[in-house]
Amino acid sequence: MAGIKQLIATCALIIFSSTTYAQITSGRIVYERRVNLLSLYKDNDRVKRFLKDDMKPKVEQFELLFNDTLSAFTPIESGEVEQGFMKFLTTHNKVYNNTAKNQKTAVLDMWGTETIVQDTLSHRTWKMMGSKREIAGYLCHKAMWEMNDTTRVYAWFCSEVVPSVGPEGFNGLPGTILGLATENGSMVYFAKEVKAMSPEMAKLEYAGKSKDVYTIEALKAQLLEKMGQWVKKDDLEGMFSWL
Repeated sequence: MAGIKQLIATCALIIFSSTTYAQITSGRIVYERRVNLLSLYKDNDRVKRFLKDDMKPKVEQFELLFNDTLSAFTPIESGEVEQGFMKFLTTHNKVYNNTAKNQKTAVLDMWGTETIVQDTLSHRTWKMMGSKREIAGYLCHKAMWEMNDTTRVYAWFCSEVVPSVGPEGFNGLPGTILGLATENGSMVYFAKEVKAMSPEMAKLEYAGKSKDVYTIEALKAQLLEKMGQWVKKDDLEGMFSWL
């Protein structure tokens, strides 16, 4: 009996030690983003007329570097240079989060012009869905956020990867978001690689300078004032919801 108890205790210790060791508090994640442009712009007549019915999803990659308080989400340059209007149909934002200061800095590519946004971290109301799936070798739990009356966003987060971070400006779950998708599949992020490492501090914080730094609401107002004939309020709500 004593031998069995000792065996059980040893097994429990091994399991506990393995679980503890497996937790990641700093590292690098590579995401693949697939954007269905036809679905994304189905209600935008100004853009829809430029799209072809047989267009394939646009596939791009992004990198998330993080530690226990800082994260940096940036696009991975593919080397392929898109021409004309098409290169502006998907965002290539850089988002830097600082949970200790409750602050984010976003470097937005606004139709070819770099624009800096600095604001508090977004706080979303997540609903746990109960289901699970494996992403990049990690078991993830599903959650849902209602962006508005017509759009739901689903997230799959992994508690083994501890920091509350994710693609773009998404956070607020008990673990790192490894998968993110709109309900209609127009925008989908999935992690392809998760690596434990210690990123350089210089890569985790925005080091650029700009004389014009906006809050999200101030930038929305500025864009509506100067570009109201091309940009609508609903367009901006959808765009900034990802920050």
